Amino acid sequence: MNSKNLLYFLIGLTLCVSSCVSNKKLTYLKHEGELKDEVVYDSVYRTTPSVPLALNTIRPFDQILVEVKTVTPPEYNPFAYVENVAGNNVANIQHPEQGSLLGYTVNENGYVDLPLIGKIQLEGLTFSQAEFKIKEILNDMMDEPAVRIKLLNFRYSILGEVSKPGIYGTFSREMSILEAVAKAGGVKEFGDRAKIKLLRKNGQFVETIYLNLNEESFINSPYYYLQQEDVLVVLPIKRRPTLEYVQKNVSIVASVTAMLVSIVTLITVNR
Repeated sequence: MNSKNLLYFLIGLTLCVSSCVSNKKLTYLKHEGELKDEVVYDSVYRTTPSVPLALNTIRPFDQILVEVKTVTPPEYNPFAYVENVAGNNVANIQHPEQGSLLGYTVNENGYVDLPLIGKIQLEGLTFSQAEFKIKEILNDMMDEPAVRIKLLNFRYSILGEVSKPGIYGTFSREMSILEAVAKAGGVKEFGDRAKIKLLRKNGQFVETIYLNLNEESFINSPYYYLQQEDVLVVLPIKRRPTLEYVQKNVSIVASVTAMLVSIVTLITVNR
């Protein structure tokens, strides 16, 4: 190979390496054909029905915070002094983000022991239904009670190719998979957005579901919303070792190639 052909070869190698790195496309919630056409901004492309919220229900061993607001003076509202309530049903919960919180534990039979009310069965009720049930009882004991229940031990885990893997908690009754991923800092460069593994408890079994966050149709998925104790695993793309190696070493390759091109050019010019 003469010096001129070597020069062309080195230039081509540099362009090839740069192309391999720059041609990686990241897509989120794409729709077929949408990326090929020019996007017209400030216009409605599609209207999609929202996914019905899978309402979480109260289960045995849930730990709940019961807040009662009323015009009755605080000294007659035992819910304002939950830390002073004796009994095994009052638990000190370590929330992943809110720190130490005090709440009530639902026993194995689905009952919870509350001040003034005593034992009341809440298992199988949604949080709105449980709030209404408690409010109906307190109407005869307090003036205009307002009841709010929060689940203290709603936790989910995110592992794998995200910026901040770990265990998270939320007081929200409606949290999507997309929000959970965003809370963990998003999927990293070499994470496979088309293959997110979801591990979900269903009775005595654990279901394994694969989700594709690249497709817009995911917003209609029955698994769009998180459930308690869900585990999300963001898997790496199959080409990760190759791409990671190329990305880490492309600057070295480019520098060496440029130096060789300069040397070959000088040799060619000086002949």
